[in-house]
Amino acid sequence: MSAHAERLLRLYNRLKRGPVTIEIISKWAKQAGIDVSERQLYRDLNQLKTLHVNDTEKIIEYADEKNRKTWKLEFKDSLEKITAYDINSFYLLKNFAPYSILEERKLSIEKFEKIIFKNLSKNNFQQYIQANELYLRKANYNENLYGKDEHAQLEDLIWALHNNKAIKITDEVLNTADLKIAKSDFPLLMFPMELVFHRGRVHIAGFNKIRQFLIFAIDRQFHFSLTNESFNRKKYSSEYKVHFEKLYGISEPSNKQIYNIKLEFAENYGESYKSFYWHHSQRWEKLSNGNYVLHMHSTISRELIGFIAIGLDLVKVKQPRVLKDLVIKKLQDTLAVYDQKSPQFLKG
Repeated sequence: MSAHAERLLRLYNRLKRGPVTIEIISKWAKQAGIDVSERQLYRDLNQLKTLHVNDTEKIIEYADEKNRKTWKLEFKDSLEKITAYDINSFYLLKNFAPYSILEERKLSIEKFEKIIFKNLSKNNFQQYIQANELYLRKANYNENLYGKDEHAQLEDLIWALHNNKAIKITDEVLNTADLKIAKSDFPLLMFPMELVFHRGRVHIAGFNKIRQFLIFAIDRQFHFSLTNESFNRKKYSSEYKVHFEKLYGISEPSNKQIYNIKLEFAENYGESYKSFYWHHSQRWEKLSNGNYVLHMHSTISRELIGFIAIGLDLVKVKQPRVLKDLVIKKLQDTLAVYDQKSPQFLKG
């Protein structure tokens, strides 16, 4: 096959994923390692338009009010009507999915993209294609970087979840949730309940045989094996739901008590934070001085203390006293590190 014919075939296959402008197809060609000029791409697209591949597919050219051209492959059997809002929703989902999932599973996602477009191609996919293909960016800030090994782990864990099978965690693992687990507890049998995406990481959550809540980050240090031991998911479902709802984040609470928490935020700081989700029980109250109070009904954990500490002098604990004391201790420990009085820093 000549280089020209191969390029036309690859362009045609790219059109099966959705509409393109010259900017979109140029970016795609560069990423695909195709050395070709924009002028040649114009010629290629116009040539594809004249080709009669089969009776069920045809390439159509559109021009918007600025005479910007869009080329789209339409499939004869595409009937269902969808709105621009529906199409934009699809592209937002595609482009803003977590990096840890999207990057490694790119080929799988593109398969579904082709299926969706084939079945809905007669709709207005070209309407905002320039924005949807070129002007959506993720910062990927604070997201875990996963490769093939971690995704292989995810496949095994999904199998275990689907089949209600226990897993055996073979080694001591990265304990991001501050669980009270000793080295002697391993190997550890776990009844997995859910995969949980939290702060840029995928975690596996469940219980052990004594009904202790467990949650571990999926990571190269997370070593486990599948087992044939089945468990009754319904037996744990209610307890699991209640336990998760009382947690702040995913971290192990300092005790089993649930507190009525009140945090006062400086006005501008509160304005920026009140549009975020922090806990299902959150309620914001504006005070007469312009400040805000965040009310929550949850446990106290190191994640909560860290959340408060980020605010430094812009947030303070109003209640309970135990939380205030823990935050003060954390700030004192921080000062000790900078004063070189704390040996704990080097010990991690």
